[in-house]
Amino acid sequence: MIFLHIIAWILFFASAVLMTVIILLQEPKGGGLAEAFGGVGAETFGVKSGGINRFTFMLAGIFCVSAMIISATWNK
Repeated sequence: MIFLHIIAWILFFASAVLMTVIILLQEPKGGGLAEAFGGVGAETFGVKSGGINRFTFMLAGIFCVSAMIISATWNK
């Protein structure tokens, strides 16, 4: 169980650093939150999203799952 906890911490920090770098390197789309769910901003969440958006969503998923594993194995 301690091995899983250590791996989860490594994934947590690695995904956090990678996600920060990837988000800062992305080209700004403009529009802000108001246009995020309508018009051109809808393409971000649709089929036309590029590889960088998929990679960012994958990193966010790894970040969330590793946080849940850390929480579940905290006192065991």
